[in-house]
Amino acid sequence: MPLLIGQRLRARQLQTDLQVIQKIGEGTQGEVYLVDGPQGYQTVKWYRPEQATPEQKDAIAYLVRSGPPYGAAGKRFIWPLDLVTAEGSKQFGYLMTRIDTQRFAELGEVWAHLKPVPGIAALCEISYQLANSYRALHLSGHCYRDISAGNLMFDPKTGDVLICDNDNVGVNRQSQSQVWGTLEYMAPELIRGESDPSTETDLHALAVLLFYLWVWHHPFHGEMEYRYHCWDIPAKKQVYGVSPVFVFDPENPANRLPQDADYTIARDRWAFCPPELKAMFTRAFTEGLSSPARRVTEGEWQNLFLSLKDRLVPCPSCHAENVASDQREDLSCWHCHRPIPPPPFLAIRRAGGTWSLALAMGVTIRPVHLAAGNGTDDGNSEIGRVVPHPAIPGAAGIRNISGSTWQVTFPDGTSASVLPGRAVPLNPKTSITIDGVTCTIMQTSRDLP
Repeated sequence: MPLLIGQRLRARQLQTDLQVIQKIGEGTQGEVYLVDGPQGYQTVKWYRPEQATPEQKDAIAYLVRSGPPYGAAGKRFIWPLDLVTAEGSKQFGYLMTRIDTQRFAELGEVWAHLKPVPGIAALCEISYQLANSYRALHLSGHCYRDISAGNLMFDPKTGDVLICDNDNVGVNRQSQSQVWGTLEYMAPELIRGESDPSTETDLHALAVLLFYLWVWHHPFHGEMEYRYHCWDIPAKKQVYGVSPVFVFDPENPANRLPQDADYTIARDRWAFCPPELKAMFTRAFTEGLSSPARRVTEGEWQNLFLSLKDRLVPCPSCHAENVASDQREDLSCWHCHRPIPPPPFLAIRRAGGTWSLALAMGVTIRPVHLAAGNGTDDGNSEIGRVVPHPAIPGAAGIRNISGSTWQVTFPDGTSASVLPGRAVPLNPKTSITIDGVTCTIMQTSRDLP
């Protein structure tokens, strides 16, 4: 039965009472209510009678005990805080943090123009944080099982992410679940009944979700889907599971986008994607369909989106965000098509190779730039920032906003210490040592090693 306004609930581990304020949503498994308690307003997902099984109750109790993944990546999960019960009822639910729905948006709200459309920088950050959090979840030995746009909320301006509905998370290839995923996100082998949910099937769902974020379209919605007069479950299983073909498959034209105005947005947004992103999507939806071991990993997505964001350059004419090519070609704006002067780059020599960062005005240097896979990076920590020179128009420098002193060697061979709050001029061939990592300012991307 649904909960009643004013009804009392009990949080089992916290040993606190909660009062139902109002119903704020519902899904296939249950309803979501705003509740009031000692910690202020929170939310409760209350399972329907057929979903309130002993197995689901044990699963929630396990998640409450284990907690979310460690660090900044884990904080993005709206994790079950406690098991919630009601006197005289066999139903139950779980307590979770209340989401600021004024700040955070669902993808459907963006498509409906109810919330702002994220720019390239925000899209990169959303995608990076998604990959980063699912990587942390998988490294903890768990799989999510139901990655989809319905479980994602994000800040369209900053790219900060929240991952909702975590009650189906389980131990990879061990624990059972009542949910196997949302059909359009499920891996082909899941749909064909050849596999159980796992981290490998999560990788397929993650790729579909990222494609939706960037292209606003499903990767298999082409001529094959267009020809179906009845888009029912058997049709979806055929397109998603039995014979899936990527709409932009370079070798197989069987499922190209139809010449129909309804597909214009998908075609335009695909053209807008950077070449490296197109290549990653192509691998995910060609090799990855038949070979789960060849799917794009969370770490690969994470590095790609961090790299794309680090090469963003604003157009001086229309201010549109552009990605400087890793092929070191001259850059022209995707929006106004005018040439963009090449920015200086910072070559960061770290373990595993050199990382490049376009030094456009306002760009920040973060801990993750100095050490690949830095798990403590929360997206907000900053070490340095490109700022304008206070007296020379058009000149800029990198301000030290860390807590440590930088050692700098200038092109003429002289050196200096740069204290926190001071800046290093953007002069080519200047070398900066930050926490033991050597960074060199290059005039353009053509000068990168």
